[in-house]
Amino acid sequence: MCESKRKGDYFHSEGVVVNFGGLRALNNVSLSVGENEIRGLIGPNGAGKSTFFNVATGYVKASSGGTFFEGENISGLKPHEVAKRGIIRTFQKRGILPGLTVLENVLIGYHRLLPEMKLWHIGLRLKRFKTLEKKAIVEALEVIESVGLRDVSDQLARDLSFGQQTLVEIGRALISRPKLLLLDEPAAGLSSSEREHVSRLLKRLAHSHGVSLIISDHVMDFVMDVCENLSVLNFGEILAEGPADYIRQHPRVLEAYIGTG
Repeated sequence: MCESKRKGDYFHSEGVVVNFGGLRALNNVSLSVGENEIRGLIGPNGAGKSTFFNVATGYVKASSGGTFFEGENISGLKPHEVAKRGIIRTFQKRGILPGLTVLENVLIGYHRLLPEMKLWHIGLRLKRFKTLEKKAIVEALEVIESVGLRDVSDQLARDLSFGQQTLVEIGRALISRPKLLLLDEPAAGLSSSEREHVSRLLKRLAHSHGVSLIISDHVMDFVMDVCENLSVLNFGEILAEGPADYIRQHPRVLEAYIGTG
Protein backbone atom coordinates (compact mmCIF):
# COMPACT_ATOMS: atom_id res chain seq x y z
CA MET A 1 0.00 0.00 0.00
CA CYS A 2 1.21 3.51 -0.70
CA GLU A 3 1.87 5.80 2.22
CA SER A 4 -0.09 8.93 2.98
CA LYS A 5 1.73 12.21 2.49
CA ARG A 6 0.17 13.55 5.68
CA LYS A 7 1.32 11.19 8.40
CA GLY A 8 0.54 13.74 11.10
CA ASP A 9 -3.13 12.94 10.61
CA TYR A 10 -4.31 9.77 12.31
CA PHE A 11 -7.14 9.41 9.80
CA HIS A 12 -7.85 11.56 6.79
CA SER A 13 -9.58 11.59 3.46
CA GLU A 14 -8.20 13.39 0.42
CA GLY A 15 -10.51 14.72 -2.28
CA VAL A 16 -13.11 11.97 -1.92
CA VAL A 17 -15.72 11.96 -4.68
CA VAL A 18 -18.69 9.59 -4.75
CA ASN A 19 -21.09 9.38 -7.68
CA PHE A 20 -24.31 7.38 -7.67
CA GLY A 21 -25.30 7.43 -11.32
CA GLY A 22 -25.87 11.07 -12.15
CA LEU A 23 -25.92 12.12 -8.48
CA ARG A 24 -22.72 13.37 -6.84
CA ALA A 25 -23.09 12.44 -3.16
CA LEU A 26 -19.61 13.64 -2.10
CA ASN A 27 -17.56 16.24 -3.91
CA ASN A 28 -13.85 16.61 -3.13
CA VAL A 29 -14.23 15.91 0.60
CA SER A 30 -11.01 16.16 2.61
CA LEU A 31 -11.36 15.61 6.35
CA SER A 32 -8.77 14.93 9.04
CA VAL A 33 -8.97 13.43 12.53
CA GLY A 34 -6.04 13.43 14.94
CA GLU A 35 -5.18 10.86 17.58
CA ASN A 36 -7.56 11.05 20.57
CA GLU A 37 -9.64 13.71 18.78
CA ILE A 38 -13.44 13.79 18.80
CA ARG A 39 -14.53 15.18 15.45
CA GLY A 40 -18.14 16.04 14.71
CA LEU A 41 -19.56 15.58 11.22
CA ILE A 42 -22.82 17.46 10.85
CA GLY A 43 -25.09 18.75 8.11
CA PRO A 44 -28.71 18.75 6.92
CA ASN A 45 -30.42 15.54 5.83
CA GLY A 46 -28.95 14.30 2.56
CA ALA A 47 -25.70 16.23 3.02
CA GLY A 48 -23.55 13.12 2.55
CA LYS A 49 -22.65 12.19 6.15
CA SER A 50 -23.62 8.51 5.97
CA THR A 51 -22.01 8.23 2.53
CA PHE A 52 -18.75 9.49 4.00
CA PHE A 53 -19.00 6.91 6.80
CA ASN A 54 -19.62 4.22 4.19
CA VAL A 55 -16.53 5.24 2.23
CA ALA A 56 -14.37 5.38 5.36
CA THR A 57 -15.42 1.88 6.41
CA GLY A 58 -15.32 0.18 3.01
CA TYR A 59 -19.05 -0.15 2.30
CA VAL A 60 -18.88 2.27 -0.64
CA LYS A 61 -15.99 2.70 -3.05
CA ALA A 62 -15.07 6.30 -3.84
CA SER A 63 -15.18 7.36 -7.48
CA SER A 64 -11.92 9.21 -6.86
CA GLY A 65 -9.82 10.39 -3.93
CA GLY A 66 -8.54 8.29 -1.05
CA THR A 67 -8.77 7.50 2.65
CA PHE A 68 -5.75 6.97 4.90
CA PHE A 69 -5.29 5.57 8.40
CA GLU A 70 -2.09 5.43 10.43
CA GLY A 71 -0.07 6.38 7.37
CA GLU A 72 -1.53 3.71 5.08
CA ASN A 73 -3.88 3.98 2.15
CA ILE A 74 -7.03 2.02 3.08
CA SER A 75 -8.99 2.98 -0.03
CA GLY A 76 -10.71 -0.02 -1.59
CA LEU A 77 -10.41 -2.30 1.44
CA LYS A 78 -13.46 -4.41 2.28
CA PRO A 79 -15.41 -3.61 5.47
CA HIS A 80 -13.95 -6.53 7.44
CA GLU A 81 -10.43 -5.52 6.38
CA VAL A 82 -11.06 -1.95 7.57
CA ALA A 83 -12.44 -3.29 10.86
CA LYS A 84 -9.31 -5.42 11.37
CA ARG A 85 -7.29 -2.21 11.34
CA GLY A 86 -9.37 -0.89 14.23
CA ILE A 87 -11.91 1.31 12.44
CA ILE A 88 -15.32 0.42 13.85
CA ARG A 89 -18.71 2.01 13.17
CA THR A 90 -22.35 2.04 14.18
CA PHE A 91 -25.36 2.57 11.91
CA GLN A 92 -28.44 4.81 11.89
CA LYS A 93 -30.64 1.72 11.71
CA ARG A 94 -29.62 -0.17 14.80
CA GLY A 95 -28.04 -3.48 13.82
CA ILE A 96 -28.79 -5.34 17.02
CA LEU A 97 -30.32 -8.82 16.97
CA PRO A 98 -33.69 -8.62 18.77
CA GLY A 99 -33.82 -12.29 19.73
CA LEU A 100 -30.48 -12.18 21.59
CA THR A 101 -29.80 -10.76 25.02
CA VAL A 102 -27.85 -7.57 25.66
CA LEU A 103 -24.83 -9.67 26.65
CA GLU A 104 -25.04 -11.82 23.53
CA ASN A 105 -25.36 -8.77 21.28
CA VAL A 106 -22.30 -7.13 22.81
CA LEU A 107 -20.30 -10.38 22.56
CA ILE A 108 -20.76 -10.33 18.79
CA GLY A 109 -18.35 -7.39 18.66
CA TYR A 110 -15.64 -9.46 20.32
CA HIS A 111 -15.04 -11.58 17.22
CA ARG A 112 -12.43 -9.12 15.85
CA LEU A 113 -10.18 -9.95 18.79
CA LEU A 114 -10.45 -13.72 18.57
CA PRO A 115 -7.56 -15.80 17.17
CA GLU A 116 -8.25 -18.23 14.39
CA MET A 117 -9.79 -21.39 15.80
CA LYS A 118 -10.81 -24.73 14.33
CA LEU A 119 -14.53 -25.43 14.28
CA TRP A 120 -14.07 -28.59 16.33
CA HIS A 121 -12.44 -26.53 19.12
CA ILE A 122 -15.73 -24.66 19.41
CA GLY A 123 -18.02 -27.64 18.87
CA LEU A 124 -16.31 -29.74 21.53
CA ARG A 125 -15.86 -26.70 23.80
CA LEU A 126 -12.24 -27.52 24.45
CA LYS A 127 -10.21 -25.77 27.13
CA ARG A 128 -8.83 -23.10 24.79
CA PHE A 129 -12.31 -22.13 23.64
CA LYS A 130 -13.77 -22.07 27.17
CA THR A 131 -10.90 -19.87 28.40
CA LEU A 132 -11.51 -17.36 25.61
CA GLU A 133 -15.25 -17.49 26.22
CA LYS A 134 -14.86 -16.64 29.91
CA LYS A 135 -12.51 -13.76 29.08
CA ALA A 136 -14.95 -12.42 26.49
CA ILE A 137 -17.89 -12.54 28.91
CA VAL A 138 -15.94 -10.68 31.60
CA GLU A 139 -14.99 -7.94 29.14
CA ALA A 140 -18.51 -7.76 27.74
CA LEU A 141 -20.01 -7.27 31.21
CA GLU A 142 -17.48 -4.50 31.91
CA VAL A 143 -18.49 -2.76 28.68
CA ILE A 144 -22.19 -3.24 29.41
CA GLU A 145 -21.71 -1.61 32.80
CA SER A 146 -19.77 1.26 31.24
CA VAL A 147 -22.70 2.09 28.93
CA GLY A 148 -25.18 1.82 31.79
CA LEU A 149 -26.96 -1.45 30.94
CA ARG A 150 -25.70 -3.87 33.60
CA ASP A 151 -29.18 -4.26 35.12
CA VAL A 152 -30.62 -5.46 31.79
CA SER A 153 -27.69 -7.56 30.54
CA ASP A 154 -29.86 -10.72 30.45
CA GLN A 155 -32.86 -9.09 28.76
CA LEU A 156 -33.69 -9.67 25.12
CA ALA A 157 -32.81 -6.71 22.92
CA ARG A 158 -36.35 -6.57 21.55
CA ASP A 159 -37.65 -5.69 25.02
CA LEU A 160 -35.42 -2.63 25.37
CA SER A 161 -36.28 0.99 24.60
CA PHE A 162 -34.81 2.50 21.45
CA GLY A 163 -32.37 4.47 23.59
CA GLN A 164 -31.20 1.30 25.33
CA GLN A 165 -30.80 -0.44 21.97
CA THR A 166 -28.55 2.45 20.92
CA LEU A 167 -26.41 1.85 24.00
CA VAL A 168 -26.19 -1.87 23.13
CA GLU A 169 -24.81 -1.02 19.69
CA ILE A 170 -22.28 1.39 21.22
CA GLY A 171 -21.26 -1.34 23.66
CA ARG A 172 -20.81 -3.84 20.83
CA ALA A 173 -18.54 -1.37 19.06
CA LEU A 174 -16.52 -0.66 22.20
CA ILE A 175 -15.77 -4.30 23.04
CA SER A 176 -13.88 -4.61 19.76
CA ARG A 177 -11.31 -2.11 21.15
CA PRO A 178 -11.51 0.38 18.30
CA LYS A 179 -8.74 2.80 17.42
CA LEU A 180 -11.16 4.97 15.44
CA LEU A 181 -14.88 4.83 16.23
CA LEU A 182 -17.48 6.24 13.81
CA LEU A 183 -20.84 6.81 15.47
CA ASP A 184 -23.85 7.46 13.22
CA GLU A 185 -26.50 9.34 15.24
CA PRO A 186 -25.62 7.89 18.67
CA ALA A 187 -27.87 10.38 20.50
CA ALA A 188 -31.01 9.52 18.50
CA GLY A 189 -33.75 8.30 20.81
CA LEU A 190 -31.76 8.85 24.00
CA SER A 191 -33.21 10.68 26.98
CA SER A 192 -31.34 13.73 28.27
CA SER A 193 -29.80 11.69 31.10
CA GLU A 194 -28.73 8.95 28.64
CA ARG A 195 -27.17 11.59 26.37
CA GLU A 196 -25.21 13.02 29.28
CA HIS A 197 -24.00 9.54 30.19
CA VAL A 198 -22.92 8.76 26.61
CA SER A 199 -21.22 12.15 26.33
CA ARG A 200 -19.11 11.42 29.42
CA LEU A 201 -18.33 7.93 28.13
CA LEU A 202 -17.14 9.16 24.73
CA LYS A 203 -14.98 11.89 26.23
CA ARG A 204 -13.40 9.32 28.53
CA LEU A 205 -12.69 7.04 25.56
CA ALA A 206 -10.82 9.79 23.75
CA HIS A 207 -8.96 11.29 26.68
CA SER A 208 -8.18 8.18 28.75
CA HIS A 209 -8.29 5.24 26.34
CA GLY A 210 -6.75 6.71 23.21
CA VAL A 211 -9.76 6.27 20.92
CA SER A 212 -10.39 8.76 18.13
CA LEU A 213 -14.02 9.40 17.19
CA ILE A 214 -16.08 10.81 14.34
CA ILE A 215 -19.64 11.55 15.44
CA SER A 216 -22.51 12.37 13.12
CA ASP A 217 -25.73 13.49 14.80
CA HIS A 218 -28.66 15.89 14.50
CA VAL A 219 -28.86 16.53 18.26
CA MET A 220 -26.85 19.73 18.23
CA ASP A 221 -26.53 20.16 22.00
CA PHE A 222 -24.97 16.70 22.19
CA VAL A 223 -22.59 17.28 19.27
CA MET A 224 -21.50 20.70 20.50
CA ASP A 225 -20.84 19.33 23.98
CA VAL A 226 -18.86 16.22 23.09
CA CYS A 227 -16.95 17.23 19.93
CA GLU A 228 -13.79 19.29 20.01
CA ASN A 229 -13.95 20.22 16.34
CA LEU A 230 -16.65 19.93 13.72
CA SER A 231 -16.84 19.57 9.95
CA VAL A 232 -20.05 20.64 8.24
CA LEU A 233 -21.24 18.91 5.06
CA ASN A 234 -23.79 20.45 2.72
CA PHE A 235 -24.74 19.05 -0.70
CA GLY A 236 -21.76 16.69 -0.47
CA GLU A 237 -19.15 19.39 0.14
CA ILE A 238 -17.32 20.64 3.23
CA LEU A 239 -19.01 23.91 4.09
CA ALA A 240 -17.06 24.87 7.21
CA GLU A 241 -14.72 23.43 9.84
CA GLY A 242 -13.66 24.56 13.29
CA PRO A 243 -14.43 24.50 17.03
CA ALA A 244 -18.02 24.32 18.23
CA ASP A 245 -18.32 28.03 19.08
CA TYR A 246 -17.10 28.99 15.61
CA ILE A 247 -19.46 26.58 13.84
CA ARG A 248 -22.43 27.61 15.99
CA GLN A 249 -22.18 31.20 14.72
CA HIS A 250 -20.97 30.56 11.18
CA PRO A 251 -23.38 32.40 8.79
CA ARG A 252 -23.16 29.79 6.00
CA VAL A 253 -23.84 27.00 8.48
CA LEU A 254 -26.88 28.84 9.84
CA GLU A 255 -28.13 29.39 6.31
CA ALA A 256 -27.73 25.69 5.45
CA TYR A 257 -29.73 24.64 8.51
CA ILE A 258 -32.43 27.27 8.74
CA GLY A 259 -32.38 28.95 5.33
CA THR A 260 -32.68 32.65 4.61
CA GLY A 261 -35.51 35.16 4.67
